[in-house]
Amino acid sequence: MRRHQMTVAFWHSLAVRQSALALLSAVVIGAALSLIQGIGQAERERAKFANAGRVVLDLVENTASAAVWNLDPDLASGLVRSVLAIDGVRAVRLVEMPNRVLAEGARDLPPVDGGALSWRGWLSGAHFAPIFKDLAETQRLLYRPAGSSRGGPIIGRLELELDTSRAAADYAAFIRTTVLGGLVRDLALGVVLALLLHTFLTRPLRAVGLAVASIDPSRPGAARLPDFPRQAENELGYLVRRFNEVLRLLDRNRSDMEQLATHDVLTGLPNRLLLQRRLDEALRRRERRLYHPERSDLVGTVGHPARGRGGIALFFLDLDRFKHVNDSLGHDVGDRLLQAVASRLSDCLGEGDMLGRLGGDEFLVVTENVHEAVDAAVLAERLLKALEPPLAVEGGHLLHAGASIGVAMVGEGTAAGEMETASTLLRQADTALYAAKAAGRGQYRFFSRDMSERAENRLTTEANLRQALSIGSFELYFQPKVRAADQSLVGAEALVRWKHDGQLVQPGAFMTVAEDSGLIMELGSWVLEQAVREATHWTKLLPDFHIAVNVSARQIIAPGFVERVRDCLARSGVPADRIEIEVTESVMVDSARSLEVLWRLKRLGVRIAVDDFGTGFSSLSYLRQMPIDTLKIDRAFVQDLPRDSAIAAMILTLGARLGLEVVAEGVEREEQLAWLVAEGCPVVQGFFIAEPMPARQLEARFLHPLLMAREDEREGRSA
Repeated sequence: MRRHQMTVAFWHSLAVRQSALALLSAVVIGAALSLIQGIGQAERERAKFANAGRVVLDLVENTASAAVWNLDPDLASGLVRSVLAIDGVRAVRLVEMPNRVLAEGARDLPPVDGGALSWRGWLSGAHFAPIFKDLAETQRLLYRPAGSSRGGPIIGRLELELDTSRAAADYAAFIRTTVLGGLVRDLALGVVLALLLHTFLTRPLRAVGLAVASIDPSRPGAARLPDFPRQAENELGYLVRRFNEVLRLLDRNRSDMEQLATHDVLTGLPNRLLLQRRLDEALRRRERRLYHPERSDLVGTVGHPARGRGGIALFFLDLDRFKHVNDSLGHDVGDRLLQAVASRLSDCLGEGDMLGRLGGDEFLVVTENVHEAVDAAVLAERLLKALEPPLAVEGGHLLHAGASIGVAMVGEGTAAGEMETASTLLRQADTALYAAKAAGRGQYRFFSRDMSERAENRLTTEANLRQALSIGSFELYFQPKVRAADQSLVGAEALVRWKHDGQLVQPGAFMTVAEDSGLIMELGSWVLEQAVREATHWTKLLPDFHIAVNVSARQIIAPGFVERVRDCLARSGVPADRIEIEVTESVMVDSARSLEVLWRLKRLGVRIAVDDFGTGFSSLSYLRQMPIDTLKIDRAFVQDLPRDSAIAAMILTLGARLGLEVVAEGVEREEQLAWLVAEGCPVVQGFFIAEPMPARQLEARFLHPLLMAREDEREGRSA
């Protein structure tokens, strides 16, 4: 068994992602702390800058007041020079009230260094000068000197413009120190954190991953995850211990699991998985024998050296009447019968033959000891004869277990160039089994190509039908029924259409498959529901309108059919006599159960019609005993009108004598309609009248004109 390698892309590695996350977290947290420090330092630098301006104003306030009060220009000029000599003062102005400048002065200071090309340019003082801009200009109001209080009259003001470059440079130096130092600190912290996580988490996890990747699935107990003494008591240590316990448990139970996976629990026989595996091995041996005849000594396998010398045949065996045993005696007896059958079949097989159970009452025999079809036929007959004597099962039951067998031989039913596989042989044997069961009990049949094509077409159609039912691909069409005399609408027949691959499929292409597969039950229920739902509105517009629904024999005898019809009528509110159930005459005479259901429907008020009347072989006497309302002349008797009219005329006469309504279907030409009108046929339908159409098209073509005519008539009477 090939071991796996643990390959992880570099950027997807847990160690790389963990280290990157640790570094990123440290940098982000450090940046946040540096930002908080920077904001606090900015407030302190602003307070320091503002205090420096106040100190200068306090030093020269008295002198400035004296200069303004005495209007002494020399004193004022000296004051300006003295203030400009103070470090950090850019300009000074002494103003006498209201706005006469007594003295002023300024000095040029070197511009703030922007450091545009320096690596520190983005942290130079020029970038932080705006922080102090609102504090750069300050002033002090001047009052009369000689001890006068500030509450007296204002005589002037002293204005200062301070240089912000020094304060900005000091703050920039602090920021550079904080950012660069913090970055180094944060990176160091992230590296330390990443190393710790790698040591205590990532490296042990990688070691566990490498150990898991090296485990041989066929021998899980041979591997063991490494122990980590330092982490024996934490979650990782617990994970390693539990994983090693699971490995030991898997190894201990491996043989039991293999047995359960490859053998049937009830009989102990090989199951489908092992049978297919052995069949694949047999096919490979046959291929080596065909293409490497010089190595014929190698065709055997370990434990089976004599196998592989003959041809391969597959026998698909299905018990007859097993369901009856289960239903009548219980599943316990059925299980014991299967065990007895397995024992009986095993006794009649030769060395190298394999018997297995696929499930239910299906068994499979694989043999490599047939050289031609007669050998397979002999074995099939031996298997059938082995089951002829009754089987004594536990509990005192003596049971008969006949069987049907489908036989598939390698090379007999495969087209040229087609690969022969175990699945192909199983499908062929299953197809042959279907043919054997159709031929009667206790039979066997060999697979043939035409049998396969028919089965495949049928299975494809069945699968498509199931999908169509699940996704709602069916549509209901309605073919109008009209009075023959004036072609006024009296009803419609509901006809199902299958929308498949962009085309509408007619019922004749799929209805037989639906019947055989049982899908007719679900499909028929849907047709009934939809037809009654559409009839809800139409029967209100036309009191005599009725809708006809075709019902198969399986639907009629299915439990709950009458109740289903009753529920549909109750939900829709449609009167029962507006619904017509169409059945073939064979349904009415072949089953007492069918007759009972039809009478119950009749008592419910539903109309009963015999479809395709005249095509069966039953006696006409049943017409007086059956709950019939309508006879439908089959299209086979209408297509040759008026040239060949004997049977159609007889049915019209019979219907009139028995008081039954007669409907002629399949009217496709004008001369057919003319003859039916002349002979008094009450109702007709067919392509000459109208093709089957969707409900909305039927309304637009037949019902809307009728409603408009009624409205015009009502308006005419009111006028």
